[in-house]
Amino acid sequence: MKTFVSRKALAGIALALFVGISTTETHAATGFNLNAKGAKSVKLDNKIGNNQAQFNSKAPLEEINGTASVNGAFTIDPANIEATTGKIAVPVNSMQTGIELRNKHLLGKDWLDEESNKDVAFDIKKISGVQLVSSAGGKGIAKGTAEGTFSLHGVTKPMSFPIEITYIDKGGADLVMVKTEFTIALKDFNIAGKKGIVGSKVAETIVVKVSAFGAVGS
Repeated sequence: MKTFVSRKALAGIALALFVGISTTETHAATGFNLNAKGAKSVKLDNKIGNNQAQFNSKAPLEEINGTASVNGAFTIDPANIEATTGKIAVPVNSMQTGIELRNKHLLGKDWLDEESNKDVAFDIKKISGVQLVSSAGGKGIAKGTAEGTFSLHGVTKPMSFPIEITYIDKGGADLVMVKTEFTIALKDFNIAGKKGIVGSKVAETIVVKVSAFGAVGS
């Protein structure tokens, strides 16, 4: 005995499946599995740890390693890591390369033009692909991809970076640590430098590592 299903019925089934899948994806949330509940405001604080950006330029004629300070704030829900939003910034005038004259050149119009562009900044819109690494003893660690907009040298564009977040539940005085590593292509942000320098003494692509530490309600 054959059973016939009308096209209209098939369309209805397909729509129901689509809506069901979409709803599941939209409302999916990953947490640290800790006691902490609700969205938390976190401000970066050097008393918690050394908020620092490290950058490396490895060119054929020279390798440059530098550091810079990091500031900012973000909001995180320990039960919904994907909903994290905020802003992390690096003051251009805090960049140190180990040579004072080189630091001065870095701030100039041929390079980062600090006079017109005070900060390098990343506006976090959400965290995607979150995976809980561990959760025990009031401490949760998760990895994912931070998505948002990156601003450098007067250019702002969508970017995403891998990120690791550690959340320590201290009963209200919670601590959060964030680490990331990514690369920046100078040409993407219209940084040309002195003629002939990029590609010989300064790498076309810069490797950046950021470590950030903050406290809830600080």
